[in-house]
Amino acid sequence: MNERDRIGARIDPDSGLAAVVLGLCPAAAVSVRVIDALWMSIGLIVVIVLASLCVGLVSSFRRGESAPTAADAGPRRWLGVLALSSVVTACFEIGLLAIAPEESGTLGIYVPVIAVNCLVLGSLEGARRTASLGAAVASAARSGFTFAACLIVVTLVREILGSGTITVFPVGSFSGTFAVAGLSSDPVRAVGLAGGALICIGYLAAALRLVGADRDRKDGADTAAAVPAAKEGDA
Repeated sequence: MNERDRIGARIDPDSGLAAVVLGLCPAAAVSVRVIDALWMSIGLIVVIVLASLCVGLVSSFRRGESAPTAADAGPRRWLGVLALSSVVTACFEIGLLAIAPEESGTLGIYVPVIAVNCLVLGSLEGARRTASLGAAVASAARSGFTFAACLIVVTLVREILGSGTITVFPVGSFSGTFAVAGLSSDPVRAVGLAGGALICIGYLAAALRLVGADRDRKDGADTAAAVPAAKEGDA
């Protein structure tokens, strides 16, 4: 498997990675308004990219310095990863508090939870093992944007159906809220509850699996068509 395949495999729709990440508590908690999902997505992308960059730089330096020891695979390594993830997350939290204090209060404890998000920790471990610093950062960024896209889609569906609105960043006299005709006066409030998040995540996971299955079928058909052609060429 080449480097490109390894990076792509990290967000393979059929692997259910997006569904696992969205199944964490931040998904159900912040997927009520689009603006909350946007800030959470920005935070995760910032943390995952910067932390992966730091891990990649340290790993490159140590790789050139000496061979890894048995202690590198023990608890010390994970303590270091958690410490780095926590520091970067704390920096984002401070920045969010300075830029958007109201949004910081709305997200509350779910911003610090980014530090122990399984996607972040998995990407940091991948950055440690990847020989190329650029490939490690690209993989982390791709995973972060995948998380952001899935979270925003789930949130958009939940807010439109559950509240009849779309809440984005306010600009000037614009409050940042669009009312959806027909739903703002009579929304499907059950979708806006925590159970609604799980339903949306389930449909998203099913869609990702369908996309993965369709891609596998096309790849299989292309391979089957290429084999007879290769045999005719050899003949």
